[in-house]
Amino acid sequence: MKHSFLYDTDALIIVSALFVLMFAAIKTGYKISSGRSKPDSDHSGILSSLLGLLALLLAFTFGMSGSRYDSRKASLVQESNDIGTAILRANVYPDSIANFYKKDFNNYLNARIAYFESGRDEEKISASQKKTAAVSAILWKRTTDLAHQKDNLLPSNMMIPALNSMFDSATTVNAAYASSVPESIVYLLLIFSIVISFYIGYSSGFKKTLEPYFTFGFCFLTCVVIYITLDLDRPRRGIINLQNEIVLLRDLQTNFN
Repeated sequence: MKHSFLYDTDALIIVSALFVLMFAAIKTGYKISSGRSKPDSDHSGILSSLLGLLALLLAFTFGMSGSRYDSRKASLVQESNDIGTAILRANVYPDSIANFYKKDFNNYLNARIAYFESGRDEEKISASQKKTAAVSAILWKRTTDLAHQKDNLLPSNMMIPALNSMFDSATTVNAAYASSVPESIVYLLLIFSIVISFYIGYSSGFKKTLEPYFTFGFCFLTCVVIYITLDLDRPRRGIINLQNEIVLLRDLQTNFN
């Protein structure tokens, strides 16, 4: 599992600290410029350009985070479909063989559900991955052994591609869960938000007025967008998760009741 100061710190703590720093940067900029005479040239155009850059960076980072969320969601739905297909194809075997398959598929499904419900517990994640690999090996060996038997050649030829798709989907989902927005971009966004806040305060100081509602709204709304961006990028915690998609895996357990 990925570890870093930024990733391990709760998103709410990050945006709370950011809000304080942005507000402090505005106040600092205001105090620095309020004691100076107003310059002849108007810097409002430069400030607008900087705000535009911040908006672009927010949109870019949010887009990256959102695309990763969509990828995790789509890959999890695909894995559910592939597992369901493999379970159904077990029925083409005689009942004596199909029952062994269904038992192993049940174990495989439980291991995959445990992987998604392990949160940030590395021991549970590792245990679920090992269990998935062990059951996968059993399923593959049984299928390849049966493929050498003339009576089971046809059903095995149907089961082999289904297992391949199921295993590939698990690998895709695992990779999607480990994928995140590069931290350098997130740090850039955080630093840029503070710098822009300073320039907002600095520009307001020349006018000898600092609108409290505007200041609070800018800091608050920027932090809200950054919070959602961070939350989308953290599939194992937060308010935005994939519980509705994980339910699809639980629904497959009805095949073994």
